[in-house]
Amino acid sequence: MLNLKKTAVAVLALSSSAVFAGSMGPVCSAVNVTVPCEATAWDFGAKALYLKPSVNNGNGFNPIVSDTRFDHAPNYNWGFQIEGSYHFNTGNDLNLNWYHVSKSNSRTFGAQPLTSFNFGGGVTETAAFAGGNVSVDPKWDAVNIEVGQHVDFGDNKAIRFHGGAQYARLANNVTKSSGTFFGGSAAPVSGSYTHTTTYNPTYNGFGPRLGMDMSYDWGNGLGIYANGATGILAGTRSFSASYSDSLGNSIGGNGSQTVIVPVVDAKLGATYTYAMAQGDLTLDAGWMWVNYFNVHANQEGVNSDFGLQGPFIGLKWLGNVA
Repeated sequence: MLNLKKTAVAVLALSSSAVFAGSMGPVCSAVNVTVPCEATAWDFGAKALYLKPSVNNGNGFNPIVSDTRFDHAPNYNWGFQIEGSYHFNTGNDLNLNWYHVSKSNSRTFGAQPLTSFNFGGGVTETAAFAGGNVSVDPKWDAVNIEVGQHVDFGDNKAIRFHGGAQYARLANNVTKSSGTFFGGSAAPVSGSYTHTTTYNPTYNGFGPRLGMDMSYDWGNGLGIYANGATGILAGTRSFSASYSDSLGNSIGGNGSQTVIVPVVDAKLGATYTYAMAQGDLTLDAGWMWVNYFNVHANQEGVNSDFGLQGPFIGLKWLGNVA
């Protein structure tokens, strides 16, 4: 009888807990974390990039006879990315990709009217900014080698974890030409005076890089993604500079130093994949950002970043081998 009572109490306790548990609502189930089945495949892809560089290497000038500063920011430039991957084992891949952007652009500034200018020492004469031109040529090359692992989180979500290395070369060739007109015989220079300066900073660096590519599959071939990576590059930044004017004066210089440069990059985009008998063809479009911190020193000796951002669109073909 005692055993029967114990059994009844246990049944009632279980029933009661079941009733109370049921009142809490449905119980969530854990998402399965899996890796793909073992397979071998190749993929090849290419993207068109339309990126706006962000640099500060003295892309302007302050005329001595004007309170106005004239600056020229680089325009959006076309570039490309090409890549290839070998897929193996259970979701592993070896990826090699190359980014390239290079295009010079310039801006011309018009002359300003004559104005009274104080040269000091009691000398005041008329003078005017006679116009100028600024040409910039930002260049970016980055080669990444990555070893990745694809992990599925349920049926729709996936993350590709990757690690590897990057080699980067950054440059920005700046040429500035301007003229000044001095009127009156008391001015230090009579008539037109022109001068040209050049400044060419360059950085070459190599270092480790880590990142994650997160994606969500909407179904019917559609998907969205958010990718991010960061790295630390060790390398050499160097520069050459020159100055010349219409009076026959000229001077030049150069230098270099070893620096450590942090880099971050990110992408947001969407994909559409079309399955074919021999593989999958994917259309990829989105927006990307990349920034190298304190990579260059401008003409005033202040460290400056080198960044790029803008849209891209491309195609990738994945062909299954086994």
